[in-house]
Amino acid sequence: MKPQTAIGIISILACLCAAGCGNAKREETPEQTQLKAQLDQQEKLAAQTAQTYHAMDNAALINKLVEQSARKREPFNSLAYRELVTRKDVDSKALASIVNERKNGDAILPLLLLRKLDQKSYTQIPAEVRSAVLTDALEQSKTFNIWGMPNFYLEDASQALLESGQRAYPNLRRMLSETRPAPVYGSKAYRIYMRYQFRLCDYALFYLKRMQGDANYTLPVSVADRDTQIKAILNK
Repeated sequence: MKPQTAIGIISILACLCAAGCGNAKREETPEQTQLKAQLDQQEKLAAQTAQTYHAMDNAALINKLVEQSARKREPFNSLAYRELVTRKDVDSKALASIVNERKNGDAILPLLLLRKLDQKSYTQIPAEVRSAVLTDALEQSKTFNIWGMPNFYLEDASQALLESGQRAYPNLRRMLSETRPAPVYGSKAYRIYMRYQFRLCDYALFYLKRMQGDANYTLPVSVADRDTQIKAILNK
């Protein structure tokens, strides 16, 4: 069940109750009954799915993780990631092997999970491999919630990309020419996106500026000002 679906149903149901519960003797309407039944069913399905993942062994969960990573799920939207990150006996070698074999954005969830669970094994993956996975995932992104929002908050994927350092420069520099939109979902985040009109090149600019030593760099609100900064980098 998608969280926004449940929230929407609950909101509708609350409104119906507000209208109908003022009179204690008024019976529940058929619409209220149907919405309650729908919500109960969705909650049961969500609980059953979570239980199914909880019952899986680590090997099966890692297989699911790889599938969900290739489908561009964020860590918070990957049931496999959410279950594995709670476990203490995940095979770090298996995660590292996936990353080293794929070397592209399809391996982002195994990479981020390894970073969370085993920093030593994570840092043993060559920086060029880590940066290849992260920059490819960035370039492939259709929505950008996995990265967070420059100037406001950064998710683990952004932190990992910043850590990869100079190895990421060539790919990020190439992305400075990619002006396609970088949308996010979620009402508050979407309002920020609409104000800034973030693009893929803006994410690349933000990371490059931070990597080059400006730890407090923030993107200008004006698209024209950002384009001026991008041109200055490309003309060097």
